[in-house]
Amino acid sequence: MAEKRDFLDELIDLQSDWRALSDLPSNMVDSLVGEGDRPVFNPADYKEKPFANSNKCLRVASGREDVCSRCLDVCPVKGALRIHNKSVLIGDDCRKCGLCAAVCPTETISTRRHAPRQVYDQIARVASAYEQCYVTCTRALKRVPKGNEVVLACVGAVPRDLWFSLLADYDNINVYLPVGICDRCRTTTGEEVYTDAIATAEEWADAVMGLEADESAMDHEYTRAYKRSQFVSGAIHSAERLVSRTNPALAGAKAVAKKVSDHAKRLDQLQRDLESAVGAKASNNRQRVLTQGRKLMMGALQHDEGLADFIRLEAPVCDSSLCTMCGDCAQVCTTHALDLDRRGNVTVKNAYCVGCGACVIVCEDGALSMEPMDVHELVIPDKAAEELARRKAEAKAKASEYMEKGKQQLGRVADVLEKLDDGSGESGSEK
Repeated sequence: MAEKRDFLDELIDLQSDWRALSDLPSNMVDSLVGEGDRPVFNPADYKEKPFANSNKCLRVASGREDVCSRCLDVCPVKGALRIHNKSVLIGDDCRKCGLCAAVCPTETISTRRHAPRQVYDQIARVASAYEQCYVTCTRALKRVPKGNEVVLACVGAVPRDLWFSLLADYDNINVYLPVGICDRCRTTTGEEVYTDAIATAEEWADAVMGLEADESAMDHEYTRAYKRSQFVSGAIHSAERLVSRTNPALAGAKAVAKKVSDHAKRLDQLQRDLESAVGAKASNNRQRVLTQGRKLMMGALQHDEGLADFIRLEAPVCDSSLCTMCGDCAQVCTTHALDLDRRGNVTVKNAYCVGCGACVIVCEDGALSMEPMDVHELVIPDKAAEELARRKAEAKAKASEYMEKGKQQLGRVADVLEKLDDGSGESGSEK
């Protein structure tokens, strides 16, 4: 249903039309002069070579090649990525597509500018300010992106858990890819990666990702709320700008920045609550690792716990009768979600488990098996909310108690008055 327009909306439209007319002469001059200082589209600006933390790699930790080969399988350049002598090596012939980072369950491979939380923040800013947000790649766009276009080296560089958190929080995110663009791409594995990731995320979030193949159909309008807040803020600060010739940040942009900042703070608080609830370290005193993707997923679940019913994850379960306490499973778990204590008890903290299955592969005794996880366990109790609810319950109980006492006192007063009334009636009849 369309939002009802008012006088403020008419003023905003009038201002936009006036700006378009006032910019016309300068645009004509620019077209006559040439490119000048205009930004130039360079695909290299949206790509970066990933780096690896070999300590997180499952193959390095286990010393076995059969535990994981996801990054090697997805790399479109044979030999660009190697695992040798307990090191993950990325060669100079890397295409910088980011697919290896997207499929690595332990986030061994990462990038500085396109880590999951950074990509989430970038897309969230756009989705909060514009009617539609478009995620695309350099080959699809081939020009300087507009404000609501997020350009990546490959759409497949967005991991499954990140797509889920975005779909759970926003309903205006689209992928822009013209028909046939992936068929001619040298990043040959990208299409399969992003289709699988988006399909899973849609199922988990119970939502549908938008897909746009026609550039002329793309919408670049700001949201109504953003335009209204910008207009009102601009009107309030117009006198200040005239006097001081400054350009203060406007309300719409500040509101978007605050929204993204608040989301980051909630994620950090979630991790603190998790560490307080299940412990930050394993029995061997190693720090447990909460991947960025899992943290984003848990953040979405904190906002809407009902989505846990749609998510399908697996975690290892131990049959203690078969366990020989060799410790291979704990050694291969680089997030330290699986713990083997001195008594021989195997425990798994599901929030930290990435479901890679490496522990099951290295268990020669068959004591471990992957079984469905209760995803509701990923919803961490909010201590502040619980304390507030407890105080409200106590206040409500006290109020009910006071009301009951008040009713009892009123009842006793009524009884006394009734007795007095009966007594006065009897004495009057005797007279």
